[in-house]
Amino acid sequence: MTARTLIGRGAGADVMVADTEVSTSHASFEPADGGVVVVQDLGSTNGTFVNGQRLTGPQELQSGDRVQIGATVMEVRRADGPPTAAAGPPAQQAVRTRQIPSLPVMVFVAGQHAGTEMPVGGQVVVGRDPGAADVILDRDPDISRRHAAFSLAGAGLIVQDLGSTNGTIVNGHRLDYAVTLSTGDRVQVGATVIDIRLPGETVFEREGPVAAVASDATNDIVVEGLVKDFGQHRAVQGIDLYVSPGEIYGFLGPNGAGKSTTVHMLTTLMPPSHGVARVAGYDVGKQGPEVRASIGVALQAAALDANLNAWEHMDLQTALQGLPKAQRKPRGAELLERVGLTDAADRVVGGYSGGMKRRLDLALALVHWPRVLFLDEPTTGLDPQSRTALWEEVARLVKQEGMTVFLTTQYLEEADIMADRVGIIDSGEIVAEDTPAALKAQIGRPTIEVLPLENADWEAISEVLGRFGELVSGAHR
Repeated sequence: MTARTLIGRGAGADVMVADTEVSTSHASFEPADGGVVVVQDLGSTNGTFVNGQRLTGPQELQSGDRVQIGATVMEVRRADGPPTAAAGPPAQQAVRTRQIPSLPVMVFVAGQHAGTEMPVGGQVVVGRDPGAADVILDRDPDISRRHAAFSLAGAGLIVQDLGSTNGTIVNGHRLDYAVTLSTGDRVQVGATVIDIRLPGETVFEREGPVAAVASDATNDIVVEGLVKDFGQHRAVQGIDLYVSPGEIYGFLGPNGAGKSTTVHMLTTLMPPSHGVARVAGYDVGKQGPEVRASIGVALQAAALDANLNAWEHMDLQTALQGLPKAQRKPRGAELLERVGLTDAADRVVGGYSGGMKRRLDLALALVHWPRVLFLDEPTTGLDPQSRTALWEEVARLVKQEGMTVFLTTQYLEEADIMADRVGIIDSGEIVAEDTPAALKAQIGRPTIEVLPLENADWEAISEVLGRFGELVSGAHR
């Protein structure tokens, strides 16, 4: 761009946009010193948006910024000069413009039809059978005859699995029933990956190559040099850890060791002072919304309202997580049944036992099908029966749904029974990490305790026991 450019619906505009949402003289783009472009709204009715924010005055644009005017989206790119160009001021930035179509579009980004786009004007069936499918994926053995259907619903799009063998995946979660799609949603059937674009919504295209991967491929946790300072006190001292997809990782330590502080950082409730942490593939310091959409969290204090019943909690949580209205009741009923609270769902939570509250809190953390589940001392204060029930449910989640679980606990037995691997934190540092069996082999040993009936027998018993190992405690009295 080398001169001022006016965008609008009127004949005097440099770029005419035939869109009723666009004003006659809507916005201008003008090159400025330093090779930048300045955009300004010209008093339009419906506004000009940069990266989702409505303009309130002139704004300098950077390469990669997105400007939306009505249904038109423009991306700013810096025009690179020829390799032999002499040194001088930076090249002006170019604006690439395209119109969002009036129909939802399926964009095939990986698999058999990668690089193609298909507008959806009714119903589109994806499958392997040319006689039953509109989009034929006959090169993929993981595709069923009629695998999934995409259906127009007003200006939106609904996807539904048609009883396929290997399932339909939306944003990493296997479908159980029909789901309403939004722009940017990613659908996977076999090795085919489809991005969704809806009319009238800003398009944020994904960068880099796209791989068709299993639904649990990014549900890991990577932590490098994570630090948290509170004034002069360093609560977490540069820890490193890795939790594999589908693993239960036990985080063990005494009170004040840094367990909850670490969880608060990994769940974006607290920013790290230093270091990097990625959860489900997202940076906790830079991609908080994406992290929160991918995780479920049940903290030490259950986030429950004593005046609401379980159904009302479920309705509130499913709404906050953005589930379509048609899914909220069935999802709530499914989870309440799973945690054994169906019969008590009409009672206010203030009358629940500690174990019932913990089970409801777990169910609420699962409403949006998270890939990673954080449990912060989930069984503290529970009776043995309630503790066992919660252990069984967490184990089922991992086995049947491939969920990754980060479990903090003070209880050795809980870490031993539940965790695939255990990290022990003390004074903000991880002092040991391995499988429970390996840790016990390193620092534990079998013992036998003998209490003689007569004190006169101490010497004889000590002589016998001394043949098998070191004598400790009161054996020499």
